[in-house]
Order: sequence, then C-alpha cells, then structure tokens
Amino acid sequence: MRLASVKWITISMLVLMFFGFTQLTMSQLGKGPQVDSVTVAQIQKLQSDQTQRGRFVIIDVRSKAETDVSVIPGALTKSEFEKSANQHQGKTIVVYCTIGVRSGKYAAELNRKGWQALNYKGSILDWCQNKLPLQTPDGKRTNRVHTYSARYSVPQEYTAVH
Repeated sequence: MRLASVKWITISMLVLMFFGFTQLTMSQLGKGPQVDSVTVAQIQKLQSDQTQRGRFVIIDVRSKAETDVSVIPGALTKSEFEKSANQHQGKTIVVYCTIGVRSGKYAAELNRKGWQALNYKGSILDWCQNKLPLQTPDGKRTNRVHTYSARYSVPQEYTAVH
C-alpha cells in the first residue's frame, strides 16, 4: 500500500471519528439527563390516592412568567419548594416544566443531593394533551398555559400564551 493511501485512510478515519462523536454528543444534548420518569396516569393516581397524600410533591421548574399563567393543580414553584424544602424531606418529588428537559435537569440535581425525584416527561404540554385542569397561582381554574415558545401548541380547549 502506498504511503499516500495510508495517510488518506488515517485522515478519513479521524474525520469520521470526530464527526461521529460530534453527532452523538449533539444528539444527546436535547435529551437532558437520565432520570426516572413518571407518566400523567401515575401523577393522577398519586393525586387521587388518599394513602399518598403528603407523600409526594409536584414542582414546576418553569420561569415566573410561565408559572404566573398557570400550574398543574397542587404544584409548587421551584422557588416555593426551595424555601420550604425541609418540610418535604422523605417525599417523592415529581418535577415538570414545558416538555421535560428543564425538569429532567432539576430532577437529576435533586437526585444528586439525595432526594427521590422523578421527571414528568412531556410535562405541562402532555398534561394539556390529556385535557386535564390547570390553575392560576392563587388556585383559580384556568385554560391558559404558557407554552414557552410559539412552536408548541395545545389543544383548542386551552389558550396558548408565550
């Protein structure tokens, strides 16, 4: 084999390895950290099961602008949770955001700190797809939901805010 061919093959392999690694890394960026997740059905079961009262807390990690529009009933904002974290020791923590990326990162952070945190993948947009109720921060029922971005939509029963 000629030296030029060996160099070409070596360079080609290095380029493929680099771009393969870059693609893998970039595809993993949008997925967020690996944490256990919970479904809308599991959340509903927790909320309706009297034996689970006081054993879990739902945390909305979205921005204040987002949570000022609406939250899942009974949810605490991230800042409310962090101010009262001592009251929630030993509870299962269910974390959500708009689609589950920010909440996955926060759930992973909580797990590293010793909490038992689960990520609600699909988050508030999945909640809306299942046509479940929302409430304002002061507890009033609403159909408005902050979708973080105009690229996300909600069923016609809801009004998207962004």
